[in-house]
Amino acid sequence: MDDKITRPSAADDGPDRPLRRTGDEPPESLLDADAAAATGTVSGFAGPDQHVGSPSYAFAGFWIRALATLLDGLLLTGLTLLVFNPLRRALGVEAALFSLVDGLEMLVDFLYMILLTWWSGQTLGKVITGIRVISARQPRGNLTIGQVLLREIVGKLLSGLPLGLGYMWAGWHPKKQAWHDLIAKTYVVRERR
Repeated sequence: MDDKITRPSAADDGPDRPLRRTGDEPPESLLDADAAAATGTVSGFAGPDQHVGSPSYAFAGFWIRALATLLDGLLLTGLTLLVFNPLRRALGVEAALFSLVDGLEMLVDFLYMILLTWWSGQTLGKVITGIRVISARQPRGNLTIGQVLLREIVGKLLSGLPLGLGYMWAGWHPKKQAWHDLIAKTYVVRERR
């Protein structure tokens, strides 16, 4: 059975061509980054207790990621309109610069992004658009909580600071990584359907 990633030959060049496996040796690494960048795909390996296959993921570009972010924003705005604004009115804190309701709303938004990304690699916006965050270190493994916190807090803060340049970077990067992906060593990929 084929178990080793090899680089595509010149005849195999093309953006839709997945990496292929040959030989009987175990893989030296979970990801051949040079070949992944050349083909626009990420291939991972099954662990000893997983089904052996040849998963291949296409990197998710800027616009599909922007749509997922927009959908998450609409969902959280709906939650604000339906839950938090009526709660502010009921407690009489509508005009307050900052209230406990605002803190609760920020906590819910924070937990939504952190916990869903950690649990499944997907927020609801990502589920709808068919994309997922995976670890660049271990494409078939789960994200660590450290990766998620680094990506969602530190990385996204830095991505947004210079006029959103870090977010737009995904449109130019060969592996479609924004700054927060590079910092946390993650990829955003399209789900196989």
